[in-house]
Amino acid sequence: MRTERHPQPGFTLIEVLVALVIVALGLMAAFGQVNQTLTTASRLRDKTFADWVALNQLTAQRLLGEFPAIGSSSGETEMGRAKWRYTVKVEKTDFEDLRQINVSVAFADDPEQIVTSISGFLGKATAKTGSDSRRADWTPPEPDR
Repeated sequence: MRTERHPQPGFTLIEVLVALVIVALGLMAAFGQVNQTLTTASRLRDKTFADWVALNQLTAQRLLGEFPAIGSSSGETEMGRAKWRYTVKVEKTDFEDLRQINVSVAFADDPEQIVTSISGFLGKATAKTGSDSRRADWTPPEPDR
């Protein structure tokens, strides 16, 4: 009498190991992508805050209301729970009544590694005579009551 052997249902050890390798490779790729996304988001956050620090310094130069002297200055400020070091360089241009202002920003603990830099121009105010001598009034209007 002959007995037939029926294969046992289920997976062999080799099939399970191959499936584990495929899942592991997929998870490694997914974690690598998540890590890259987090790194990029962190860099963009730092660059955004550095841009804001630079724009604040450029705006401060404009709000001083005086024609800046050629030279450079630096300082530190805090924004976004980080300390930033900025350098403002005022340079001469081909036009006597125009200055170029370059602002570079870095982390305070690593001032050699520049995160961002911007440039702007500031002109000398000239007095106008005649009907064009009106100046803009920057005071806000009174609210209606």
